[in-house]
Formats: sequence, C-alpha cells, structure tokens
Amino acid sequence: MSGTVFHLTHFQALTLFALLISVAFGFLSRRKISERIKYILWSLFLFLLIGVGIGWAMYPFSR
Repeated sequence: MSGTVFHLTHFQALTLFALLISVAFGFLSRRKISERIKYILWSLFLFLLIGVGIGWAMYPFSR
C-alpha cells in the first residue's frame, strides 16, 4: 500500500500556514463579512511579509 506524499517548498508551506491562520483569525474576530475579508487579506499580507522578511534576514547566516 503506497501513501500519497505531499511535498511543499518552504514558501508554499508559509503561504498555506498564513492562509489558514488568517482565515481562522478573520472568522474569530470580526462580525461583518466585509470586515472579515479585509482582516483576512491584511493579516495574510502581514504574515507573508514578516515571514519573508525573517527568512531574508536569516539568509546570510546559512552560508
């Protein structure tokens, strides 16, 4: 029996994590649909920006 193997790059994993957490935060914190969508998009953008920024800052130490 062979299982399905799921390979993600670091950026894909970061994007998936950011999307899932942003959606969860959006539905837990806001009431109106328009507020939820704005909050989800804003938190997704910030998750990705901060994640890429931290990765970029750590890059020189990997060599």
